[in-house]
Amino acid sequence: METRNCVKCKNSFTIEETDKNFYAMVKVPLPTFCPTCRFQRRLTFRNDRTLYKRTCEMCKKDVISIYRPEGTIKVVCQKCWWSDGWDPTKFGKDYDPSKPFFTQYKELMRDVPFVANFIVDESRMVNSPYNNMALDLRNCYMMFDSDFDEDCMYGCEVETSRNCVDTNLVDKSEMCYECVNVQNCYRAFYSIDCESSSDIWFSRDCNGCTDCFGCVNLRKQSYCIFNEQMGNKANYLAKLEELGINSRKNIGELKKQAHEFWKKGIHKYMHKKQVQDVSGDYIYNSRNTHHSWIVHEGWNVKYCQYLVAPNTKDTYDITQFGNNIERHYEVLQGGNGGSNVRFSWFVPNENTEIDYCMQVMTSHDMLGCIGMRKKEFCILNKEYTEEEYYKLRTQILAEMESNPYVDTQGLVYKYGEFFPSELSPFAYNETTAQEVFALSEVEAKSKGFQWYTRAKRDYKPTILAENIPDTIAEAPETITNEIVECINHGDEKKNCTTAFKIIPDEFGFYQRFNLPLPDKCPNCRHAERMELRNKPIFHTSKCTFGGCTTEILTAYPENTQNLYCKEHYLQTVV
Repeated sequence: METRNCVKCKNSFTIEETDKNFYAMVKVPLPTFCPTCRFQRRLTFRNDRTLYKRTCEMCKKDVISIYRPEGTIKVVCQKCWWSDGWDPTKFGKDYDPSKPFFTQYKELMRDVPFVANFIVDESRMVNSPYNNMALDLRNCYMMFDSDFDEDCMYGCEVETSRNCVDTNLVDKSEMCYECVNVQNCYRAFYSIDCESSSDIWFSRDCNGCTDCFGCVNLRKQSYCIFNEQMGNKANYLAKLEELGINSRKNIGELKKQAHEFWKKGIHKYMHKKQVQDVSGDYIYNSRNTHHSWIVHEGWNVKYCQYLVAPNTKDTYDITQFGNNIERHYEVLQGGNGGSNVRFSWFVPNENTEIDYCMQVMTSHDMLGCIGMRKKEFCILNKEYTEEEYYKLRTQILAEMESNPYVDTQGLVYKYGEFFPSELSPFAYNETTAQEVFALSEVEAKSKGFQWYTRAKRDYKPTILAENIPDTIAEAPETITNEIVECINHGDEKKNCTTAFKIIPDEFGFYQRFNLPLPDKCPNCRHAERMELRNKPIFHTSKCTFGGCTTEILTAYPENTQNLYCKEHYLQTVV
């Protein structure tokens, strides 16, 4: 085992013999950034929720884009990008050995048009125009990293679900609201970490339950309120009536009460199911998967995140996607087949042997390319013979060592590191980096990250936060025409939009379930839900069960009460 100091944060990190074997297998040098800084760097290229209106460079039609209009990126709509109406090789550049490789790549980024958003296939999106990183949505609005959903709004990582609003990490569920990490649930509200349950409110870690409110760690129970049995449905419903769950004021107090009650329950040190030899959080059907977060069917995987698609093998440091891939390293958004993909961003669909590419698909033997499809032996979008390609590739990798790129912070980028964050077309506060590693504008700039301040929103709320009706019964149908003030008044770290609108389908959802209107904008609601989900930041702790000395790696905060190892969690809860 080798210990190094991260060139970014200066903290020490270890490289084990199994790690060295992996790096040798994918033919890359040992990393100089620690796993956390590598992850943060990838996230500075991941904008999933910040959308803008742009004009397609080719057809001149309006398009929803993840790239801000004031930036340097040219955008084209999905239809034009996939068409035969343009040839990315016409932007090809000769390699200039007098310039660092990333300097030349930055110039290529300004020339080649980027696809406006990451909708996988627009033909499979029905009445769902305002979404990103999504596939097979019907009647959905502001859904991100989500697939196979219908009639859903304001969600992330929502899979195969219907009629869900303000949810995250939801799978095969219906009619859920303000939920995080629930699977196979029906009519779940303000709940987290629940499975196969229905008609539950403010519950955590409940499985097979029905008609429960404010409960924690229950299995196959019904008619319980704060884990107390009400006896029958009539008593249960009468108590709910007393609690006044149709009132936003009451909901706020009940939420605080429930969250305090949750703390008294047992916390399993990580979320996992059907696994062998794993560490991290939200790991399912995986083996030999470590220091990873949200992984489905991973084998020999380490330092990976957001792999909601199954079957990822022999891979380190990939963030988002998966689906039958192997030997990927330092990749953002790669999947749907492929192998030996390194240091690249948005490179799905059967790529092989590519380095430092963006929006490249179904290609092999590519270095430093953008927007290429079904190509081979290309460098900086210029085509070569196989012999010419390998000769020039060898030269470039050697010169990345002898003439490396140095960023504004003085960090050196040789072959073996992901793109420098200053090449990202996004500001720090436009990306998921802000969600996971929140910084103020001053903090972000001091660390060398970009920051984007939108032109001041000239919203003139027609309803102030304090005047929002307390119950949905008090809200007129015309409220969908109003501009509603957000109670957080522009909170920087939450990317507060200061005001928001209630769309008609959303209003109908609240009416259907007698839910009060929200008093926060969608960004603030999303940020608050993220506080209920463990972050992909791990630390070593010990099981708090009396007498147990088991050491555990966990993502729960260090002050978490009743944090149990697997053995004592099963013994106590299940």
